[in-house]
Amino acid sequence: MFDDLFLFIKTAGFGSFTKASKELGLYQSTLSRRIINLERTLGVKLINRNASHFELTTQGRKFFELLKDDEAVLQNKIHEALDKDEIVFGEVKIMLPHSLPLNIITPRLPEFIKKHPRLKLRIYYQNHEINLQKNLIDLALVYGLPEQQAQKVKLIHKAERVAFCTPKYIAQYGMLNNLEDINQHKVLPVLLDHGELINRINLINNKTGRIESAKIDYNIATNSFTHALKLVDTGEYIASSFYSVMANDIRNGKYVRVLVDYSFEVGNFYLIKRLEDDYKINIVADFIEECFREYNCSNIAP
Repeated sequence: MFDDLFLFIKTAGFGSFTKASKELGLYQSTLSRRIINLERTLGVKLINRNASHFELTTQGRKFFELLKDDEAVLQNKIHEALDKDEIVFGEVKIMLPHSLPLNIITPRLPEFIKKHPRLKLRIYYQNHEINLQKNLIDLALVYGLPEQQAQKVKLIHKAERVAFCTPKYIAQYGMLNNLEDINQHKVLPVLLDHGELINRINLINNKTGRIESAKIDYNIATNSFTHALKLVDTGEYIASSFYSVMANDIRNGKYVRVLVDYSFEVGNFYLIKRLEDDYKINIVADFIEECFREYNCSNIAP
């Protein structure tokens, strides 16, 4: 019944079965059937419906107005009363960076869902800042401190960027040791999701302590980490990513770090929640934090 109750609140809020089914990731027929079940349980009709019209009944309107502002509170009370992991239900929309979750979060998702089988995760991958309220995102892991966020933010991970290539690349083109030689090599610059090209880099020379700068003369730029990695795997390019992402493959020799005498930027990753008192959002946030705690404890910086 409780699932059906929340589906009714969501559907009434959207004012349309079509919009609600799209946002909730359910078939419209399934959504309609669940609300009919709720009406039978309660013994009242909540929605007048036909092929082209959606309207709350008088009872439905009263019901919605009574509960719409207490959705998170009501769900939390249910969870507290039952105190069972399997009762965590509903959908959480998450925004994560493209590459960072690959070895830290993604491998642990199946175990998490087994523990919370009634929870649905809708995960979006992108690297730019987002307005959680405007984009209806419940939870986001973002690079850099957001400039305009009403929500609380929490620093959960620091990651240094490193440059790398394959042993095959070094055999063909030699090792890139000095920043001044960068344009004698094939380097993939960073392309952000919104189109900004980062082809000028500033690094600290660890031997001299001086900041050195160079502009990358590139042939290919991509905002996809997956495709950049495929290009590196051809043995024809150098790319950069965070050490947290590349650590295992660098240790086992699949990739080789270049520019090892230089320090790259250290990226700060923050966790942002749209709501502070939503039980299911907090469950997912705790899971993400635990993933990074375990990673941070078992791994060392480059």
